[in-house]
Parts: sequence; C-alpha cells; structure tokens
Amino acid sequence: MNQVKKLTIMNNASFFNKTMLAQVMDIKENALSENIKRWLKKGILIRLKNGFYVTKEYYQSISEKQAYVEFVANILKKPSYLSTEYVLQKYGILSESVFAITSITRKKTRMYINPIGTFLYSNIKDELFTGYRIVNRGGFDIKEASKAKALFDFFYLRLYQAKIINREWIESFRLNLDEVTKSDFVEFDSYIRLTKMRKFSELTGLLKEIQNDR
Repeated sequence: MNQVKKLTIMNNASFFNKTMLAQVMDIKENALSENIKRWLKKGILIRLKNGFYVTKEYYQSISEKQAYVEFVANILKKPSYLSTEYVLQKYGILSESVFAITSITRKKTRMYINPIGTFLYSNIKDELFTGYRIVNRGGFDIKEASKAKALFDFFYLRLYQAKIINREWIESFRLNLDEVTKSDFVEFDSYIRLTKMRKFSELTGLLKEIQNDR
C-alpha cells in the first residue's frame, strides 16, 4: 500500500497529530515530514496548527462546517471554551461582524490562523474558568459559554485594566442589552462576585440601568 492510500485511513478522523499519522504510515520521521509538506501543497491535508491536521476529504464531507470549526476551536488550545464576541453575536447582543472564533483559555493568549478560520484565545484566571457547558452540534461536542458568561468574559477582559468603570465606557461597546434576561443578570452577577474586585461591583447595576433607559 502506498503512502497516499495509507493516508485515506485518516479520512474518518476529525483531527490527528503527527504522532498518530506516523503510526499509520510506519515510515521514518524525515520521510513523513516530506510527505506532509507535499500533501499540504497538493491540498490533500489541511494544517490546523503545527503538528495537527485533518484531511481535505474529511472536511469536505462535513455537512455542518461551522459546528466543526467550533469543535476545532476547542482542540487547538486546551482547556478552552467559546466565549466573548463570537458567542455574544450568536445571541444578538453584539451587532458588529465577528471575524474570528473567540475563546477563553487558562493558558497564554494566542491566535491561530488556518484555512478554516481565525481562532483567538484570551487568558482568564483559573477561578473564573467556569460558566460554560458542552453542547452537541452537528455531531460534535463543543464547550461554549452561557450567554451571561460570554458577556462577563467580554467585559472582564476589556475593563480589567481600567481604574474605574462608568456608564459612558459601557455604552461605547454598543451592545444590545435587550437580549439579556433577569436570570442572565443573576448569573452574570455571580461571576462578578468571583472576581472579588471592587471596581466590578457596580457593573451589573449599570448594565440594568442602560437596559431600562432604552
């Protein structure tokens, strides 16, 4: 069996790394690296990040490609979950277009760009790495923040360095707060308390005030 035929074994894999590919190919590392370069150039393989790949045939076979992109966001950097702008846009809270898949991670801030998308990761403290759930979409299990947690993460990352938080600053983000419910605010406030930072203590009240004035 030639190497290209061996590669078809990976057509059922949602992703694989170089180690997994080496086990299938059973060839020396240098030869494997050369094959990978050739397959990438020919479009047979798609590089998700260094050392992580998916076959073009597998990607083209997926009916719900956006669900797969969200799944990939979870695996490119672990642990992580979808949040901030990407999730807020889903709920209609953010009206502006989002060009990247945005996620929260315990690890360093990072960006990956590959043929299926742009993936941004923002770091958050361990005690705030919560408020997400696993949803099944298109057959993929995806970690995604709740509406309230995505809103909290959005503000936390932008206002962490701010000395004070005022209404004018919040309104500058032009969010559609009509989509935020009472239960969302209760959940949001629970994350505010987790920060144990005095400057965030008025944020929930300011958001409610802005919402009521519209």
